[in-house]
Amino acid sequence: MTRQKDVKWWKIRNQSLAVASRNAGFDLAIYDQYSKSVRNELKRLTIKEALRNMRDTFWEVSNERDIKDISQGVYVICLSDPFCIKYDLGPSNIIYIGIGNVFSRLDSHFNKSLFSFMRSLSGADFDFYLTEPVHNTSEDYYKHIEYLMLHRFQDKIGGGKYPLLNKNAGSKRSIDQIGKGWDTPLKQTGKRPAWSLHPTKHWKFENLD
Repeated sequence: MTRQKDVKWWKIRNQSLAVASRNAGFDLAIYDQYSKSVRNELKRLTIKEALRNMRDTFWEVSNERDIKDISQGVYVICLSDPFCIKYDLGPSNIIYIGIGNVFSRLDSHFNKSLFSFMRSLSGADFDFYLTEPVHNTSEDYYKHIEYLMLHRFQDKIGGGKYPLLNKNAGSKRSIDQIGKGWDTPLKQTGKRPAWSLHPTKHWKFENLD
C-alpha cells in the first residue's frame, strides 16, 4: 500500500483589520461615528483590502500559488499571539475550522459576521492556516480532515464544544489512512498567553457555518 502523504499547512500570519481599513482610507477606531452609508463603504473596501492582502501573502508563503485555486481546502481562523480564547479544557487561538473554496468562503465569512467579530477585537491580529489535503483514493479527504479536527478540538480543548464560531460537526468519511500533520493547527505550543478572552452574556456574533 502506498504511504499516504503528510498534510502540509500554510500559515498567513498577523492579519489586521485595522490596517486593512487604514489602507482603504478609513479609521476603524471611529467606525461608529461614520454615517451608515460610509460604514457600509468602509466595510466593503476593508474586506476587499483584507482579502487582497491575504491573497498576496499566500502567494509568497505557498511558492506562488493563488489562494483562489484552493477549491477543496481546509482552513483554520485563529487569534494571533498573545491572545487566545478561554475554552473549557484550556486556552486556544482557534475560533473557526472550515472547508471549501477558501477564498470565496473567507469572503462570505467576512460579510456574514467575521468583520464584526474582528472589529470588536480591533487590538488583535488574526492568523489563518490553510491546507489542500490530497488522498490516494478519496476525493472527500478534506471533508474528513475537517471532521477529525472538529472532534479532536471538541474532545481535547472545547470540553464538548466546537470552536467559537463553529456550529456543525463536519462530515465523517470512511477513510482509514490519514497523513501525518492533519492536526498541526490544534497542537498546543506550550506558550502562556498574555490575554485569555471569554464570551460574556452579551455575545451576539453569528456562527460562520
